[in-house]
Amino acid sequence: MALKNGVLFPEFSMALKQAYVEVASRQNKVAGIAVTGEGMFVMTGISAAEANKLLGANAAPSLDVDAELPLARILNAWHTDTRFTGPYGVLRDLEFGTSVPSVNPGKQGNDSFTDLARSYFPEISPKTLLDELLRLGCVKEVGNGFYRAIRRSYVPDPLSDDSIRLVSQIVHNLCETLEVNLRPESRDGKGLVQRIVYADIGLSDDALNRFGTHVRARGQVFADEIDDWLASNQEKKENQGRFMTGVGYYHYVVNDDDESEFAKGQRNIGEGK
Repeated sequence: MALKNGVLFPEFSMALKQAYVEVASRQNKVAGIAVTGEGMFVMTGISAAEANKLLGANAAPSLDVDAELPLARILNAWHTDTRFTGPYGVLRDLEFGTSVPSVNPGKQGNDSFTDLARSYFPEISPKTLLDELLRLGCVKEVGNGFYRAIRRSYVPDPLSDDSIRLVSQIVHNLCETLEVNLRPESRDGKGLVQRIVYADIGLSDDALNRFGTHVRARGQVFADEIDDWLASNQEKKENQGRFMTGVGYYHYVVNDDDESEFAKGQRNIGEGK
């Protein structure tokens, strides 16, 4: 999900570190233990200095694209570096590369995409950069080995705030239920309801479509019944109840590649790898 929506690893890593420190500090507060950078290091493995910075951070980590990262910088240079633009700074289609050096190296409009890539990121293969720009729709092929930048900057199309909030709430509630049910005190049916019903040997394409229709129909009946019960049992506004609760259900289709990788990882764990 992060990759598809342009969240790069540095930002993802920082958000995860902040989450670790926030949860660890909350656990210390509940236990009546002072929250310190050293304590965070012991609990999370994040250095005390970095933990102190995270504890003092007032804002969430930025998910803005760093202008110095490869894709953003390459596109910006394509539009602004005079070696790769036409007269008067007009955007120019670039050939991927030539087998011989330019006749007039350094002259405006003579350089290729390979030259552009090597000028800014010599450690990265020009083909790798071009392939990613093509995949993201920032660049398109125009024929005869030439390519055109159709976006000036690399700014991923982000999920809307509402979409992010919805995904966060659903995943949080699901994981919270699983975590509660893993506690020793939740054994013998004392936890929260958690049920999965699945096809042992799989379904055909036709049966999968019919199953989807069936789940929507029967699931709606179930949801309506639960909604009616909650509506008739919830507290009045002037005496609002303490617990916000509900039931969620979802239809999943297993990704075979994911299952294969998971099974491989489980075997490695069993073998002590």
